[in-house]
Amino acid sequence: MSVDDKSNYAPCENLELEYLNIGADQQELVKVDSYIQGAEALRQDAITQNNFAVADSFYPGVRMAISDAYIVELVRNFQAVIGNFFKLDIRTIKSAASRYSIVTCQPEDLKPMQCIPHFDAPSKESLAVIHYLCDAPDSGTAFYHHGETGYDYIDKGRLGKYEQSIVKRFQDPMRQPSGYICGGTEDYSEIASFGAAYNRLLMYRGSSLHSGIIRPNYNFDPSPETGRLTITSFIEFS
Repeated sequence: MSVDDKSNYAPCENLELEYLNIGADQQELVKVDSYIQGAEALRQDAITQNNFAVADSFYPGVRMAISDAYIVELVRNFQAVIGNFFKLDIRTIKSAASRYSIVTCQPEDLKPMQCIPHFDAPSKESLAVIHYLCDAPDSGTAFYHHGETGYDYIDKGRLGKYEQSIVKRFQDPMRQPSGYICGGTEDYSEIASFGAAYNRLLMYRGSSLHSGIIRPNYNFDPSPETGRLTITSFIEFS
């Protein structure tokens, strides 16, 4: 069955949806288990195409295009959630895109900014989504609180203070980050974490501080068949 077929994106009958507010800032997050009926069709599509390439300068891995049907049906499936829980209007979407993604970058090859939690956009008018097409219990996604500023998310009003704190840290040779962050550190405390479970989806504000959970025993497998295959999406609102 083609991944363009709408039936792939029908929610599973046993779908489990949980609404969460995490951290001191009570950031909204939605966790969905058993998301869509066509998860295996998407995984097979990634395996068959397997045209992954090194991604942008920040994502620590490889990515590949996915059918536009994915993001269209994602927005359709979550229209009520986006409106009622995140208080965003899908009629004001400026851009929306999805890609297959696999983390493959070795810890020693990371840039300093890849070693600390990040945000996808300095705006609460954005949503990030990760959909796991793998079972990797020791991996997943974690969310963080920055101790010095007290921030769980970064918007334009917080960006300057947060950047000043990061620059100050990086200027101290004794406080240079290295490797993937796993759990709390001197600068960040973990406020929530979610394992990588097959057909699990997380939706959260693009401004939330977060990071992939990449532990020392992670295999950095670039194969969509045996690696940490996900679909990552980003939706920006006006």
